[in-house]
Amino acid sequence: MRRSTILLLAAGALLALSASAADEDIIKSATSAGPASISDDAKVIDWEFNLIREGSNDWTCLPDRPDTPGVDPWCVTEAWLNFLQAYVNKTEPSYEDIGFAYMLMGDTPVSNTDPYATEATGPEDWVTDLHAHLMMVIPDLDLLESISTDHRNGGPWIMWPDTPYAHIMIPVDTRFPSQH
Repeated sequence: MRRSTILLLAAGALLALSASAADEDIIKSATSAGPASISDDAKVIDWEFNLIREGSNDWTCLPDRPDTPGVDPWCVTEAWLNFLQAYVNKTEPSYEDIGFAYMLMGDTPVSNTDPYATEATGPEDWVTDLHAHLMMVIPDLDLLESISTDHRNGGPWIMWPDTPYAHIMIPVDTRFPSQH
């Protein structure tokens, strides 16, 4: 075999191993978002919505977003995937079913009122110290009106009220040391 052919084959093999290792890192990050009973069999995609791994249940997991502070992987149902695609593309979501999402690794600091805010606002709006939580989307946003919008209330609240991205946040871990 010619030396150039051998070098080309070796480079191809290294590239394949590198891609495989990168995919494994994405899978490990993404599947950390939900309980193993869901994430072990979930489809895994990246934030460009490219398929990384096929799944055998109705869940999709996404890895930590490298462009945000904190650790924020997700495991979501189809309604939430519709929500996320609309959010990323700045369009209105069109889901028709109740959707669930797990973020068991926590979340990045975020505005409670502005889905696209990138700068910290005041403590009444800027959500920090958000550990493990669940989220729900409900197609009829009118049903959310009786739920608090105060993220500091110690229980569920509505994030991004008065936007097409309104959803229920459900903490499953203490956020602040004073909450025992």
